[in-house]
Amino acid sequence: MATHSELTALFGDEGVITVPRSKTAANGVPDAAAQTLADVGLPAELQVIFSLAAPGQPEAFTLVPVDTGDSITKVLCLGGPTGSNDMRFCLDLEDGYVILLTLGDQPGAEIVNTTLDDFVEFLYRFGLRLKHISASSDQQADEYTEQLRKYLEARDPQAFAEEDTWWSMVFDRLLGKEF
Repeated sequence: MATHSELTALFGDEGVITVPRSKTAANGVPDAAAQTLADVGLPAELQVIFSLAAPGQPEAFTLVPVDTGDSITKVLCLGGPTGSNDMRFCLDLEDGYVILLTLGDQPGAEIVNTTLDDFVEFLYRFGLRLKHISASSDQQADEYTEQLRKYLEARDPQAFAEEDTWWSMVFDRLLGKEF
C-alpha cells in the first residue's frame, strides 16, 4: 500500500491531505480507514480521476446520509471525479467499501474499491502512470497501462469485476477501447 512519503513524493507536500483522527472518530470511521486517512492521506487532485475539491455538495470529509431502500446509512464523502457536480467517491462506514455515489434525479452507487487502502493505492499507481508515460511512446504507454491494470486487478478483483465498473471504464478509455 502507498505510504504518506510516497504520496508526497509524487503529489508534493501540499498535494496530499490527511484527516485528523479526532475528526474521523467523530464521524464513526472504522479504525483501519481512520488510520489510512490520518497517516497516509489522499491526493488533493489527480487529473480527471479524483479531486478533493469537486464542485458542489457534499464537500470532502462530510457525512452523507444515503437511503438504501431498507435503511438510512451514512457514508463519508472523499471527493469526486475532477469537475463532477453529480458524483462523489464515498467511504461506506458499515462495509468499508469505497463507492461512487451518483447524485441527482436518478441516484445510484457502485463499488469502486473494496477498501480505502485499495482506493489510495489505485490513485497513487494512477499518478505514477501519468508521470511515467509523459515521455513514452503510445506503445510504451499502452504496455505500461496494461501491466498496471493487471497489478491493480490482482490487488482488488472487485474493482474490475464487470465491464462497466469505474476502474474498468477508466482503463478501457486509456487503452482506446469502447465501453
